[in-house]
Amino acid sequence: MYAMCSIISKNYLAHARTLAQSFLRHHPTGKAFILLTDEGEGQIPAQGEPFEWVYVRDIGLPDADSLRFRYDVVEFNTAVKPFLMEYLFVSRGVDKLVYLDPDILITQRMDELFRLMDRTSIVLTPHILTPMKDDGLRPSETDLLQAGIYNLGFLALTRSAEAMRLLGWWKARLLAYCLMKPESGYHVDQRWMDFVPALFENVHILKSCGYNAAYWNLHERTVASEDGMFLVNGEPLLFYHFSGFTADLSQISRHQTRFSWEQVPGLRPLFLQYARRLAENGHATLSSLGYTYGFFDNQVRIPPFVREVYRKLGEEAKRFGNPFATLDPGGFYQWLFFPQRSPTGLPRLLHEIYETRPDLQRAFPSPTGAQRGEFLKWARPFIPLEYGVEPKLWNPVMDVAMTRPFG
Repeated sequence: MYAMCSIISKNYLAHARTLAQSFLRHHPTGKAFILLTDEGEGQIPAQGEPFEWVYVRDIGLPDADSLRFRYDVVEFNTAVKPFLMEYLFVSRGVDKLVYLDPDILITQRMDELFRLMDRTSIVLTPHILTPMKDDGLRPSETDLLQAGIYNLGFLALTRSAEAMRLLGWWKARLLAYCLMKPESGYHVDQRWMDFVPALFENVHILKSCGYNAAYWNLHERTVASEDGMFLVNGEPLLFYHFSGFTADLSQISRHQTRFSWEQVPGLRPLFLQYARRLAENGHATLSSLGYTYGFFDNQVRIPPFVREVYRKLGEEAKRFGNPFATLDPGGFYQWLFFPQRSPTGLPRLLHEIYETRPDLQRAFPSPTGAQRGEFLKWARPFIPLEYGVEPKLWNPVMDVAMTRPFG
């Protein structure tokens, strides 16, 4: 059996529908699987989609609640990729599997790819095939160095010992290091794939302009339409990756400054078709749905720095149990925010922030002593502004902290 798969939170359901419809239109004997990393919350139909649903509980992810808290939505949705692919090989009988990001539209049959998969285990596509100008526009080659040589919006695997070995290695890395921190060498699941041609056998680098055309390679790929068919450099376009797509078509991608519509006029009909299909699949309504795991269970939004504090705890975080729970006196939420759970009477979040801020250390050298009042006076307005902590949580925390003794 051959199949495609993708991963979404519920706000990307219109994209998943559009992707699956385009795949099955050109590959009617294949199957499409979509992993939902979110909770449907009564807003997502369990049946009647052009694909089969897969759920996080199906894929053997260890300690899913902890991973959902350690990672934001982009990090989590990429960390589960090898788990999904392994599950489809082992439990669903797939032999040839193509992962595609949900913001992709397939425009032709991918017969060349599936023939290639008969004789190789792993297929990757580079971001670019020719050099870019060093002209200060984005993306640049430097941007792509930070993102990774290969774009992981596409990955094709044939079920084999080597593919399973790759997935085992990748799973271990993404459980610990699926971070969006380019300055530290991490770009979620993607930078890890730079190792693959060196570490694994039967790897094919697919250097065809028809696969994974996107904003980052428009300098080398001219898209046009002819007799109802989309072409790139005069050859069939197999799929386009609409990364950074805006539904109003105000720009080609919110991630780039290199091209305007006037410079690539042949691209607009493709974008108009994609926008129309998204609209038909409910994009206007679905795109506004919230991510369940972006919030504690009291509907307070989880700021990025709070996830970082939890992640730094490592194994110690296990003692808290479910990190999303707010009513547990021994849980992470109360440990981090409640001044009465801290020996200094200051919320631990403030301590964690203070330890990362030399400017605060200079301004308030004694934050739990003589300068406590001034430190709290600074913290009340600036922690919400600088760290995204909701005032409805933070102001009561500050009220309690101001009444706690110090010394």
